[in-house]
Amino acid sequence: MIELKIVDIAVRKVYRFNCPNCQSRLEAEAQELVDIGGKVCKFFCPVCRKDRYITWSELRKKIVYDGSH
Repeated sequence: MIELKIVDIAVRKVYRFNCPNCQSRLEAEAQELVDIGGKVCKFFCPVCRKDRYITWSELRKKIVYDGSH
């Protein structure tokens, strides 16, 4: 019999990206990004204080595990 152990528990999935206007490094959860079609999503930039647009391909997915920040 094989004994398994839990290594890490995924807590949430976030996306990291740079604002196309001010180049601030940002992190957002999926529900903070609005799919507007055409492989583009809308997000609110807290630095510019405006809605901005970015393609889904520019987002880098990061999995946050229990106990990590």
